[in-house]
Amino acid sequence: MGWLNLKLEAPAQASFRAEKLTECALPITLVLLEGGVVGVIAAKIYQVSPLTLAIISAAPMFANLSSFAWNRIASGRPKVGLASLLQIGILLCVLAVAIAPINDLGAVVLVASMIVSRILVAGLVTVRSVIWSLNYARSNRAQATGQLQMIASLVTVIVASAIGPILDRYPDGMSWLYAAGVVTGLLGVAFFRRVVVLGESDHIREESEANNQRRQSVSFITILRDDRRFAKYQMSMFAAGFGNMLIEAPLIFLITRELSASYATSITLTMVIPFAVSLLSLPLWARYLDRVHVAQFRARQSILWVLALTLTLIGALLGSILWLAISRFVMGLARGGGSLAWQLGHNDFARADQLSAYMGIHVTLTGVRGAIAPLLGMLLYTAWGGISDGGAWVFVLAALICGLSGLGFNHLYRQMKRDGSIKLSAPSQ
Repeated sequence: MGWLNLKLEAPAQASFRAEKLTECALPITLVLLEGGVVGVIAAKIYQVSPLTLAIISAAPMFANLSSFAWNRIASGRPKVGLASLLQIGILLCVLAVAIAPINDLGAVVLVASMIVSRILVAGLVTVRSVIWSLNYARSNRAQATGQLQMIASLVTVIVASAIGPILDRYPDGMSWLYAAGVVTGLLGVAFFRRVVVLGESDHIREESEANNQRRQSVSFITILRDDRRFAKYQMSMFAAGFGNMLIEAPLIFLITRELSASYATSITLTMVIPFAVSLLSLPLWARYLDRVHVAQFRARQSILWVLALTLTLIGALLGSILWLAISRFVMGLARGGGSLAWQLGHNDFARADQLSAYMGIHVTLTGVRGAIAPLLGMLLYTAWGGISDGGAWVFVLAALICGLSGLGFNHLYRQMKRDGSIKLSAPSQ
């Protein structure tokens, strides 16, 4: 547990404490607009259409398309001030849900607020990454940010676990729940305002000079054309992400509508189990990823994706909450490794001066598949008649796509191993 006693310089230590306090409060607000929570509320309270459920599932992913815009907006501006404005914007989205009526207009407000909040969260992630780069040295940056993410994840799991039972006991209490989220969010913003960014004046000047010079970075197409290994990796990544995103909206529809599960059961299946297991598995996945190339890592991890989707199919066909819970447990294991590889995988391909460009490609393609897969999955599920008819084929299709992605990763790894292009010395964030 030595990593908990992190040694930082005095100015950074004060900011680190402020960020930890922020993570104790702000995630309470953020979880109210997470897809797993919003999807269940939209399905059970507002009885939204399958298409709307698909849009809710897609929002966290297609919001990634805004990352390039946020990077430009943040350049040359004080980061804490901008991050605080984004946090306040998220609070306003939660407040809009709290005061909205429980009718068709309220459903529109809920979905719109969720989408806008995810775009703002994408900006917040972009800005905070710069703050972390300036405040924490390379030797302890991963440990510092890891602690912050662990706190946020723990708070998210606890709050998500409580939302279902609260709504089961007080079905009309949604407005008060979201109002409480606004209050705790205000505390989080107040804590975050105490953060001081070390060397920010010099950094803002450098950003401004870079904007003025506007040296053109290597283009999206150029990188994929010149780095065939990375292009193949992204093809397999696209398939893996597409397969997994394909089933999220149909799964929410199945659990909340066709199986008529309670709020507690629905949120536990859609969010709490995979989120909690992902959190617990992170240390094990991290040690493994440190030892192997990301292509080999993804090839092995894809086995869990296929297993999770196969178990989901069994749970859907049997109408069994137990089998669905088991499938979500396995999905959580896979997501623990997936979240790490998603953040770090490009480092095994990119040169140090191209890390941002490679990550930009990765994030953009995540947004593209996120804008397509959930909508397609729900379209197929409803067109094939839901679980009572041929809708289960969506889960079969998703498992096959993920299986193909695993074969692609394995082929890439073997090819790179043969030609000696495996490298594990690239920066790892």
